[in-house]
Amino acid sequence: MILLALLIPLSPLSASEHQAKAEGEGKVVFYATMNNADVKALSDAFKQAYPKIDAEFYRSTDSSMMERILTEARAGRNLWDVLCTTSFYGHALKKRGMFASYDSPERKYYREGYKDPQASWTSLYTNYAVLGYNTRLVAKANVPNSHADLLKPEWKGQLGIEGRPYEWFVTVVRAMGEEKGLSFMRSLAQQQPQLRTGRTLLAQLVAAGEFKGSLTAYSQNFENLIPSGAPVEWVALEPVFANIHPTALSAKAPHPNAGRLFIDFLLSKKGQEVVRALRRIPDRIDTLPDPPRLVAGIKPAFAPPEVFDDFDRYVKLFHEIFKSR
Repeated sequence: MILLALLIPLSPLSASEHQAKAEGEGKVVFYATMNNADVKALSDAFKQAYPKIDAEFYRSTDSSMMERILTEARAGRNLWDVLCTTSFYGHALKKRGMFASYDSPERKYYREGYKDPQASWTSLYTNYAVLGYNTRLVAKANVPNSHADLLKPEWKGQLGIEGRPYEWFVTVVRAMGEEKGLSFMRSLAQQQPQLRTGRTLLAQLVAAGEFKGSLTAYSQNFENLIPSGAPVEWVALEPVFANIHPTALSAKAPHPNAGRLFIDFLLSKKGQEVVRALRRIPDRIDTLPDPPRLVAGIKPAFAPPEVFDDFDRYVKLFHEIFKSR
């Protein structure tokens, strides 16, 4: 009988048992790299759904967040339960063994590329890099249909690019094929693009007519300007860099059950509707963004995980090619 009992797999916790364990912990700590208002909105929505669990959060930029997490780990201070960051830092933390595997029941609603095969993370939302352009400066007939169109004479000195778009750079290069991709980037550099810091700023500069278009800003940066009458539009040129946001449970979470419940909420339809209301693009397949055209026809290109182990080389290549620093 003892042997038989050992051979019978343990039944997974029911939803009510899972919630009861989480409520027993009474708290979840969320670290995130999105803006403060959005982190608060997600935390507040969770607290409204589960009032017996306090949701604390800390917000920082991705590089500062990485430094904080590693500093806490070295000091043996395990303070966070759930993290939402960008793909490069998500890869780095997973490689260091800092993510726990958690196959949330909500993960079945997420496509390949938006979730880790080992269940160590699932993307909460994605930004898609597009070509945004000023509709007063670019006629419909002259809107580029490909990256190669940006090498035409009329685009020389008329294109804005984010000053540190390393993941975009490596993703486009690898998607085109290393040799062809680097050749394109060198030709693009000859077009004398203007480097700026901040994708929201890039979209605003396009709207102001500072230059005709911007290549590395995100579709919602332009979409959010259109209702105010700004003369901007955007088009997705393949390959379309998809900047995912891996969300994971800490391997040493102080409140692991509350952390799992928090991830379930973030990935649920209700949680993804909160993401949509924040003017972001949710990754759940049954929750379209507002407006739906933000994902219509998009064929996402993800940064290959293996390039992150050689990331410094691509950073150096970007600065060499575009002569920046």
